[in-house]
Amino acid sequence: MVIFKKNKFLFITLLSLALLVIFGFTLPRGARTLLIQIMAFSVFAMGYDISLGFTDQCSLGHSVFFGTGAYTFMLSTLHFHSGIFYSISLCFIAGLGVSLATGVIAVRLSKAYFVIVTAVFSSIFHLFAIDMIWLTGGDDGLSVNLPPITFGSASISVYNPLVNYYVVLFFLVVTYLVLRRISRAPLGRVFLSIKENEERAEFLGYNVIRYKLIAFVISGSFAALGGGLYAMTIRYASADFFSLYWSIIPIVWCLIGGLGTLAGPFLGVALMSVFQYYVSAWWTYYMIIFGAIILIILRVSKKGIFGYFMNKDLR
Repeated sequence: MVIFKKNKFLFITLLSLALLVIFGFTLPRGARTLLIQIMAFSVFAMGYDISLGFTDQCSLGHSVFFGTGAYTFMLSTLHFHSGIFYSISLCFIAGLGVSLATGVIAVRLSKAYFVIVTAVFSSIFHLFAIDMIWLTGGDDGLSVNLPPITFGSASISVYNPLVNYYVVLFFLVVTYLVLRRISRAPLGRVFLSIKENEERAEFLGYNVIRYKLIAFVISGSFAALGGGLYAMTIRYASADFFSLYWSIIPIVWCLIGGLGTLAGPFLGVALMSVFQYYVSAWWTYYMIIFGAIILIILRVSKKGIFGYFMNKDLR
C-alpha cells in the first residue's frame, strides 16, 4: 500500500513536470506569461509554507524577504552587470542573511508577538524603501535591461518568453525538490513536532528556538528567491514589494492549497492568479466572489484543497 502511494505520488509529480514543460511550447503568449508569474509566486509560497505549514509561525514580515530578493536581483544586474543565474543566487543569499537577522529577534517571541514584530519589520522596510529613492527608486521603482545567458560562445536572451519560462521552471523544480527533501528528512519531522506540540518537542530535548529559526531562515531564503524570479520576469521592482500585501497574500495561497503540503501552495497560487487574471476582466469586485470561494474551501476542508484530497486517499 505504501509502495503504491509512493508510486502514485511519483507518477503525479512526473506528470505535472511533463505538463509544465509542454505548456512552455503550447500555451498562447498571454497564458504562458501568467504561468511564469504563477511559478515565480509558487517559489515564494512554498517557502512560506515551511514557516506557517511546518512550524506554525504566521509571519507578517515575509514581504521583507520578497522585496529583498527582488531588489538584490535588480541592483546586482543594474550596477554590477551580474549574470542572470549569479543574480538569482545572490537573491537567495540576501534572503538568508536578512531572515537570519530578523529571525533571531522574532522567533524567540510568543505567537501573538511574533506576528506583531514581523508586521513591524515589514512596515519599517517598506518605509525605508519609499524614502531611499536613490537606492530603490521609491514608489516609481527600478527597471533593468537583462543580460543574456551565456554558454561559452553562445548566448540566449531572457527576453525570449520561452527562455524566461524555463529559467523560472528550473528554479521552481529545484525549490520543490529541496523543500520536499527537507520536509521528509528528520529536520522536517522536528518542524512538524514543533507545530503539533511545541512544549512536548522541547521536553524531548529539541532546541525549539533553534529549529524555529532554521525554518524561518529557510522560508525567508526561498521567499527572496521568489522575489528575484518575479523581478526578473517583469524587469521591475518598487517599494511596494515591501508592503504588507506581500506578507498577507502567501497566507491566502497556503490556506487555499493546503498548509504543510508544499504542492498545495502551488495550487493556491494558480487558483488565485487565474481567478484574478480572467474574472477581473469582466467584474471589478471579483474579490467578493473569491472571498466566498475561500470560505467554502476552508469550510469543507481546513487543510485546503490539496489537504482534502490527501485525506481522501488515506481513507
